[in-house]
Amino acid sequence: MELLFLMILVVPALVDSESTSIDLYSESDPYSDEGCGTARTCFRKPSDCTGTSGNKTCEMFTSWWPTDDGSETNFALFGAAKGYIAVGISRSTGMPDTDVYACTSELEVKRSYNKPTGHENIPKSLIGVTDQSVLYEDNFIKCQFVRQQSLEDGDGTFFDISGNYTYYSLMAIGDNLNNGNVTMHRVREGSADKVSFSAAGDVENDYTKLRLKKAHGAMMTIAWIGLAAPGISVARYFKPLWSNRNLCGGKVWFAIHRFSLVTTFVLTCAAFVTIFVAEKKFLLPEEGAAKFLHNIFGCIVTALSIVNVIMAIFRPHPDAPKRKYYNWSHRAAGMTALVLSAVTILIALNTNDPFLPNLSVTAFWVVIAFVVYHIITWLLYELLPKVIDSRKGSPLIVRVPENDDLPMSEGKNIGQDEVVDENPFYKRVMHYLYTVVVIAVTVWVVAMVALSKE
Repeated sequence: MELLFLMILVVPALVDSESTSIDLYSESDPYSDEGCGTARTCFRKPSDCTGTSGNKTCEMFTSWWPTDDGSETNFALFGAAKGYIAVGISRSTGMPDTDVYACTSELEVKRSYNKPTGHENIPKSLIGVTDQSVLYEDNFIKCQFVRQQSLEDGDGTFFDISGNYTYYSLMAIGDNLNNGNVTMHRVREGSADKVSFSAAGDVENDYTKLRLKKAHGAMMTIAWIGLAAPGISVARYFKPLWSNRNLCGGKVWFAIHRFSLVTTFVLTCAAFVTIFVAEKKFLLPEEGAAKFLHNIFGCIVTALSIVNVIMAIFRPHPDAPKRKYYNWSHRAAGMTALVLSAVTILIALNTNDPFLPNLSVTAFWVVIAFVVYHIITWLLYELLPKVIDSRKGSPLIVRVPENDDLPMSEGKNIGQDEVVDENPFYKRVMHYLYTVVVIAVTVWVVAMVALSKE
C-alpha cells in the first residue's frame, strides 16, 4: 500500500515536469519567455520584454529550438504588425545575404532571399518548411513553423543551419505587403553576434556593444573629418595668413595644426580601444571583406597617427640638416593616414550593409560629397596662386626665413626660403567656407551615427 501511495504521488509529478518542455504543439505558450536560454533560443525587442507571459509585451519576439531528432528547427514568431513579422538567417549584420521567413497577415508563411548587394528581396519557394500555423488578430501576428536544418537538394539561398554553422539573427515587422510578399520593414532588429539555429541558447540585443560602436564612429568622424582634414590644410596652405601673429607660444598656423592633430591622435586611440572593447576580437575575412578591410585600414591609420606624434616630439631643429627628412616623413605619414581614414569611414558607412543598423544612407553620400569638395578645394589652393600670378605678370610674394618650424613648404622646396602671398583675401574666404563645411559635415555624420536606431 505504501508503494502504491508513493507511485500515486510521484507519477503525476513526473508527467507535470515533462509537460513543461517546449514542443511546437504542446499547451506551453511558445510566445512567452518560458524556457528562454535553456530549452530554446529567444530573440526579442525590447530585450527585457517577457513575451505573452508577463506584463511587458514584446514589440517583436522570435524563438527557436531543435526537434527531438535534431534534424529540424521549430520557429515561433509574434509581433505587433499589420503586414508581416519575419525572421532572417543572415551572413551579414544587416539585410544583405539573408534567408528570410515571413508570417503575413494573410495567414501565410513566405520565404525570400535578400541579395548580397543592393536591397532586392527575391521571393523563393517555401522549401524545407512544414507544419505552418499563422494567426492574425488585434494587429498582432503569431506564427509557428518547422524548418529543416539542411537540404541536400536545396539551392544556395537555403542556408545550412545544422551543427556548428552560425549566422546573425534578424527579425523585422512591416505593415504592408506587395501581392502577398514582404515590403520595406518598419522596425528591424539584429543580433550582436552570430548564433546557432540548431541548439538552445539566447540572443543578446547588445545595446552596450552598439553604443560603443556608435562612440567609435563618432570619435573617428570628429578626428579625421572635423580635425585632421582642416589641421593638415592649415599646415599645407595657410601659413602665410597669420605670418606675423603668435598663438600659444608659436605661429598661429602651427598652434592650430598642433591642436588639431594631437586631438586627432587622442580620439583615434580612444576609438581604437573602444571598438576592440566592443568586438572583443580582430575581425577576420570570415566576417566579411568590408569589415576585414575596415579593420586593416583602421589599424594602419591608428599606427600612422601614433608614428606621426612620436616623430613630431623628436623632430630636429628647423636649421638641422636632417630636418628635411622629418618634413617629408611627417607629411607622407599624415597624408597617407588622411586618405586611408576617408576610405575606412566610407567602408563603414557603405550603403549596401552599413556597420550600424538602420543608419541613414545620406551619411555615406555626405562624406562622399565632402571628399570631392576637399579635393576641389586643395586643387584651387594649388592653382589659384599660379593663375593670379600669371595675370599680374609677376608673383606677389615676399620671402620669410625658414627658421619658423614649418613642417610643410608652400611654393619652394624644403630647405629654401618660404613664400607668402601679399594678397591672401581669396584664401581667407576659402578658408572660412571650408571651416563651415567641415563643421556642418562633421555634425551631420555624427548625428546620423548617434540617431541610428537601436
